Amino acid sequence: MYSGIALYNTENILQNIALEFAETLFSALNVPITEARYVKPITKNGDRDFKFVNISLRGLKRKINLEEVIAFDSLNELDNICRLQFVYNTDKFGRTNNIYILYDNKLDHDGSILELMKNFARQNYFAYGIKYSKCKSTNNATEYAGGFNFATIYPYEKYHFDEKKLDGNKRLRMVYTANIINHHHLEIGVDNTTLKDWILSDTSHGTLEELSDKLWLWQVAESELDNINNFLGQLGLLISWKLPTPEPEKPKRRLP
Repeated sequence: MYSGIALYNTENILQNIALEFAETLFSALNVPITEARYVKPITKNGDRDFKFVNISLRGLKRKINLEEVIAFDSLNELDNICRLQFVYNTDKFGRTNNIYILYDNKLDHDGSILELMKNFARQNYFAYGIKYSKCKSTNNATEYAGGFNFATIYPYEKYHFDEKKLDGNKRLRMVYTANIINHHHLEIGVDNTTLKDWILSDTSHGTLEELSDKLWLWQVAESELDNINNFLGQLGLLISWKLPTPEPEKPKRRLP
């Protein structure tokens, strides 16, 4: 199985900082970068288009230093199976600024990937981050991060996710075992209190860890996810939540 980390509104993170973090990530997991590529704008039939160009890691660094890169990714691939991928996008390629980290669960020893993310968040600002699992491949994890190809994790989740509906980082996508949230999220109204006070009011609501003066890590036990998602979803605070589809009633057995 595969998991992913998606960071949204990453416009404050420059390409060279992102690539340095990618190298740190691959090195810490003892996984080499086997392939790198960047997005190159092209003109096709008078229209602007893009294409991916394979390049060496050294070449990618050079192009980033020359400010010639609008998006890139690096990956570890063995026998046509991708085990780890780091994706950096900007609004010049696609609609939004984001970073995706997609990986085989076997690489994540003792929660090391989340620890790396925490260290990154302590030094760099982005508006929102999620860590999710239960994906069949890195492609599936990418689809979920971007909200396309009908990729979902929860049975009570909409098939399409529009990042722009995060409403200036005042709402959440869904609740996951690890959520990196900002001070606007903490002030979200939950009944007659704030999300911050609601989380701290009961251990079943998870734990909060301050990462910087702007970002916090909200961790939730796997066993509590359904309850919390359904509670906050019904309050209209989760943009991807939907009413669970009831299971079809089994036909009653007819007596002879």
